[in-house]
Amino acid sequence: MEQNNLLTEFEQPHNEPASTGQRFANYLIDIIVYYILVIILTIPTGLMTSMAYGGGSIGLYYLVALGTFFGYYILLEGGKGRTIGKMVTKTRVITTNGEPLTYSKVFLRTLCRIVPFEFISAFIGPQMWHDKWTDTMVVKDK
Repeated sequence: MEQNNLLTEFEQPHNEPASTGQRFANYLIDIIVYYILVIILTIPTGLMTSMAYGGGSIGLYYLVALGTFFGYYILLEGGKGRTIGKMVTKTRVITTNGEPLTYSKVFLRTLCRIVPFEFISAFIGPQMWHDKWTDTMVVKDK
């Protein structure tokens, strides 16, 4: 039985974790893309609400921003495990046990990102909270 565990251990590909620099670059690129998307999507929203109600609706802006945030991460990470930032830095998200990433796991991972001060977890330990809480990790893409 112990021999089977050793064989299984050797059969699994080794995934090298992404560096802190790569993770930081992912964040910067993704946040820039996110803000560009929000600006693009809120301009027509603002025009529509100002024409319909005579003024903008801040609640609608927040809804567009939150929807864009979840949509960006869920669609991109759920599809191939890569956001635009991860494509540029040649990294991807995988589960810690090697199973394929599911949309529900990516949804939970994205939900964890909105925890206040979650970004500080990058300085506390080897894993960010949204990785730790969802059993995922960012690795260098081969």
